Amino acid sequence: MHAIGVSQLSYGVSQNNSDGSSNGIGLALVRYVLGIGDNVIATSRNPAKTPTLWIVLDISWPQDKITETIDKADTLFEGGITTIVNNAAYAIAGSVEDVPEEDARAEFDINVWGTIRVCKSILPKMRQRGNGTIVQMSSLLGLAVFPAFGIYAASKLALQAISEAMALETSPFGIRTLIVNLGAFRTNFLAPGAMPVFGLSKPYKAPHVVAATIQAENGKHENQLGDPNKAVKIIHDAVSGRDPRLAKVLRLPIGKDSWIDSVTHLDQVRNDFDVCKEVAHSTNHAG
Repeated sequence: MHAIGVSQLSYGVSQNNSDGSSNGIGLALVRYVLGIGDNVIATSRNPAKTPTLWIVLDISWPQDKITETIDKADTLFEGGITTIVNNAAYAIAGSVEDVPEEDARAEFDINVWGTIRVCKSILPKMRQRGNGTIVQMSSLLGLAVFPAFGIYAASKLALQAISEAMALETSPFGIRTLIVNLGAFRTNFLAPGAMPVFGLSKPYKAPHVVAATIQAENGKHENQLGDPNKAVKIIHDAVSGRDPRLAKVLRLPIGKDSWIDSVTHLDQVRNDFDVCKEVAHSTNHAG
């Protein structure tokens, strides 16, 4: 989901799957922003069941059609869209060997290229106004990679690399990029049928770690510790400056699991680099 709001802030929120503006974190964000008095335009492929100002947007559309839709949305409130939230994404599960290439490409088209299309549509307007915030809804798996989710993690890692480059490129224009690394929250993201699981070839069946991971994830639905309503408040506080600690961060981990697993991964990376320091420094030309 993408949400757009206006008042003190103007939010734009985009979504392309079951956890978009019409569901999960997306819907919770829309309701929270409206509840505090900001305005929101939320986008969805199916806006009929939505609670506020919704417009139809499918981020798999061609660039020109997405730009046309964003252009119209930007005129709905005085001052235009101040914040865009790229929440459209979905996950597929299976070993890297088993996931068909066409399905991996389809996931990248939504999780990466769809988000880029939205950014390309809004950046010229934010640059002209000299301000704006782009919130990229990433994942714990954008930092810590788990078996069975290699393709999904790769899409989130790609999104984060693009977002980091975009932050460097657009901050001189007054535009902020915020990468949100979400942990497990009680949404429909893991609901039955929401996440395609590709049949495991014999080597990856139980007791292999790929099969075990998928089984564990299937058991988490409605048991996730994270409260979406608490998550969206943190996101808004980071965007609006209500929490000055978060006013300038590039990465925002939300969820105890996100923080713990990400820090564990970063510690492992640092350990590898420490071990390899002498080797890395040994490759310069002599003299």
